[in-house]
Parts: sequence; C-alpha cells; structure tokens
Amino acid sequence: MKKGLLGFIAILFFLCPFSIAAQEQLVFTGIENSSYATISKRVMREAYRRLNINVKFSDLPAARSLAVANSGRVDGELYRIKNIHLKYKNLIMLPVPIGIMEGVAITTNPQISLQDWESLAPYRVCIRNGVKFAEAGTKKIQVDVSNTNEHLFHNLGLDRCDIIVLARLTSIKLAQDFEKEMKKPVYYHVLQTYPLFHYLHKKNKKLVLELTEILKEMEQDGTIANIRASYIEEISSAKYGS
Repeated sequence: MKKGLLGFIAILFFLCPFSIAAQEQLVFTGIENSSYATISKRVMREAYRRLNINVKFSDLPAARSLAVANSGRVDGELYRIKNIHLKYKNLIMLPVPIGIMEGVAITTNPQISLQDWESLAPYRVCIRNGVKFAEAGTKKIQVDVSNTNEHLFHNLGLDRCDIIVLARLTSIKLAQDFEKEMKKPVYYHVLQTYPLFHYLHKKNKKLVLELTEILKEMEQDGTIANIRASYIEEISSAKYGS
C-alpha cells in the first residue's frame, strides 16, 4: 500500500510540470478601441492555441500600451507597425505580418484633395497620441494631438481640424456616428498602407522561432486572411443593417 502511494506521488510529480505548461497564460497589451486590435486578437489567439498557450489582452491608450509592453510587466505588444522594436529595445518583432492597416486622412471638406503625407502640409491636422504611424507621417508638420479617437472626431466637428488621421477600420463606426450626429458626410484619403506585426518581450524569446513557424502556416493556409475578411464582413453588415 505504501509503495503504491509513493508510486502515485512520483507520477504526479513528473506530470505536474506538463500540466502547468499546458495552462501557461501570456498577457499582451494592445491599443484600446481599435478594430485592428480585434482582428489581431483573433489571429494571435489562434496562433497561441496551436502552441497550447492561453492568452489575455489588456487594452490601454496607445502610448501607454507600448511603454508597459517594453517594461516587461506583460509578455509583449499585440500588434504594431514594422520596426517599433528599433525604439523599444526590449521588444522582438515576429517577422510574419498578422494584418494590414490603412492610414487614412478624414475630412468633411470635399474640396480637399490628398495623395500622401506631404499633401497634408497646408491644413490643420489632428492625430492621436501614441499612434506611431500618424506621428511618423506628420513629423514634418505641426499637428494637434488628442488622447482618443472620439476626441479627434469631436475636434473635426468643432472645426478645430481640417483633417484627422487614423486607421481606416478603427474609424468606421466613429465616422458613422459622426455623420449621423453632424448630418454631413466625411471623405477618406488613403495616405499609406502598413503591414502589422506581433511583438514579444525579450523574456519570451524562446517562443520566437516556434511562433514564427505557426504564423507562417496561418499565412499560407489562409487563416490570417480569413479572420480579417470575416471581421470586415461583420462591420459591413452592421453598417448596412443586413
């Protein structure tokens, strides 16, 4: 009896690490109120599921999200544009894109014609604090900075800006609400298109190779594209009431 009990305890001892590993959970920060975050969460949940790792996401203001991810208090950043790790040295960029983002200029003035970042120069431009593509694209011009996307549209409605800059998918619901409230349309101009990447904190560098292979598989088998297409269909159905 005693020998059998000791044998059972020994089995539990050897199985315990594997049980803990199977229940491992990683936490990633991401930009709050972002459609790209929604898509990226779906992509990365599936990627980590294939590695038998549970994930949680903490939605934060854009600038704070990166600061927390870089500090190591969490396991990385859900998504950002390319090469953020060149500034945030504790982050490792996985080389497989998990999505794409269109940076757009939005205006209520149909007479404004825009082709690229340089064409913003004559206008009053508002961007959101911590949104790196907007900060980089407007670095040569004077801008007004808001802390939320809602405040960007608020300033546009009050004519404090000629143009607001943000990501297309993130803007859709806000633009719909704005048009309904203000009784006037908005006009979109694509400034630049960016691939989006997942970032791990360097403490998790052991996951880089395996996770990269998983993302390559998901890219090749169409999983990433299908997740994006499914989300766009969802928001399009909401827009048109179908």
